[in-house]
Amino acid sequence: MMKFKLFLYIIIVFSFFKSQAQEKVTTFGIQLKPIIPVEFFNAGKQEQVQNNIEYINQPKFGMSFGMVIRKGLTKTISLETGLNFLKRNFDLIINDSDSSFSGTSDFSIVNYEIPVLGMVYVRLGRNMFMNVAGGISFDIYPTPLFVEDIYFANAVNRTNWIQPSLLVNLGWEYRTESSGYIYFGASLHRAFSSIFEEFVTYKGEGGYREEEVTFGLTGNYLTIDIRYFFHEEKQKKRVKKKKDEVKRVFIDPRKK
Repeated sequence: MMKFKLFLYIIIVFSFFKSQAQEKVTTFGIQLKPIIPVEFFNAGKQEQVQNNIEYINQPKFGMSFGMVIRKGLTKTISLETGLNFLKRNFDLIINDSDSSFSGTSDFSIVNYEIPVLGMVYVRLGRNMFMNVAGGISFDIYPTPLFVEDIYFANAVNRTNWIQPSLLVNLGWEYRTESSGYIYFGASLHRAFSSIFEEFVTYKGEGGYREEEVTFGLTGNYLTIDIRYFFHEEKQKKRVKKKKDEVKRVFIDPRKK
């Protein structure tokens, strides 16, 4: 609950900034991004076998949502930033062939992202646009994670509390005349290094043994992006009015 309140508070701060710094083509939007684990981008499952014990770390579908602020620099180039809340889900599977034991435990990693992207547009029709964006995402990881049961312990420790990652996306948007923009696309998030070190300790079904393996969680993922941008009117350029020229007349005091 405290994390959610913090997230809402930061959104309000961003919204206030946007309302004060609005100029020409600045738009505010909300987005929903289902997270899809994909093997091709090194974002799939990780496996290790040690002493006939198989350990599998299986990413599952997750979810991200947040807000976007877009600042139009020219007719074809924009700058984007915002704030996203993410929840990524995993299954930890342990198979012990010697004792015919198999167990599964789920856990989730929660973090925040502040992306900074440069975006280029290609106009496809009167109201249809395609865009490509790329930049950096600053990922914030609030706390580590520890999960324990009678047969295992799972400690997930963050590498750094804030870490930069590469972020690119491709999308299409339909711009209405007065009802905002509708956007659909996809994004690839690729961390420059492992975001977490996961230490798995297997105690056995009766707690009689202790085996440990380590995973380096990459933090890579693919998302499907659904966005809605609220309609904003372009602000007219302010024209400075010239002050009326004041004629200065010299009066000779000797002529009074």
